[in-house]
Amino acid sequence: MGKEILMTVNLKKELLHVIENGWEKITPWELRKQISQKYGAKRKEIETAIKDLVSKRRLTYTYHFGRTFIEKSFDRAVRISRRVVLKPQGRSFAPDPDDVIIEIAHGASFGTGEHPTTRLAIRGIEHALGEICLSGRGKETCVLDIGTGSGVLAIAAVRLGISSAVGLDTDPCARYEAGENARLNGLEDRFNICEVPVEDLDRKFILITANLRYPTLKRILFTVAGSIEQGGAVVLSGIKRDEISGIIDTYNKEKGFRCTWKECEKDWACLGFLRTGIR
Repeated sequence: MGKEILMTVNLKKELLHVIENGWEKITPWELRKQISQKYGAKRKEIETAIKDLVSKRRLTYTYHFGRTFIEKSFDRAVRISRRVVLKPQGRSFAPDPDDVIIEIAHGASFGTGEHPTTRLAIRGIEHALGEICLSGRGKETCVLDIGTGSGVLAIAAVRLGISSAVGLDTDPCARYEAGENARLNGLEDRFNICEVPVEDLDRKFILITANLRYPTLKRILFTVAGSIEQGGAVVLSGIKRDEISGIIDTYNKEKGFRCTWKECEKDWACLGFLRTGIR
């Protein structure tokens, strides 16, 4: 009996490890084959372990282009960074004293924590706010989130210490969902969500976040440079591993930014910059 329990525990750990660390989506058949080859486990044993993880909301089945995949489930509270925990609306969670709990409504907008770029960006924000030392600023601080989606990055920044947030998005559905998430977290009076061009915002920001693709991140360089406070931080996510050097070179050389943080998850990367000077 003891060996059987140990085998079940090991199977579950390995199933989670394969899914969480794989660079591509995996089908149930591929997952069973990989685990069977490593452990010599029978198909029924693997399927029982998967079923248990699905019932406990650790894994979930997803469907893309007519194919079935099995992925990590975000239909429960998930720790994203040292302090930040994303929690679906209505789910319970017992936080640690220093935890920041962000409640997220079920919706279609990008930024529910399911994608590595969202998780990386939140970790980048937590790191950046440690670098820029908000407590010594002595004034109201504001974060700008370009392409806010669900609003989770702006909400995380405010919950971690920024005074207020501005979230920009051209998609009306995204703006609605960001507003709902702001309301769920009691931040509707501190989170301004709009569709105006960033160039029309007549103010500076202590932190700018953008979870966008490589061409857009390069294109908004001058806009970001003109909107960030001296000594402020920029967190850029949505970058592929082979695009890291291009983004670093663009921001370091062109507008006086210094890359101070980098983290990768699967094939994605996030970069953190400090504004160190004007060139």
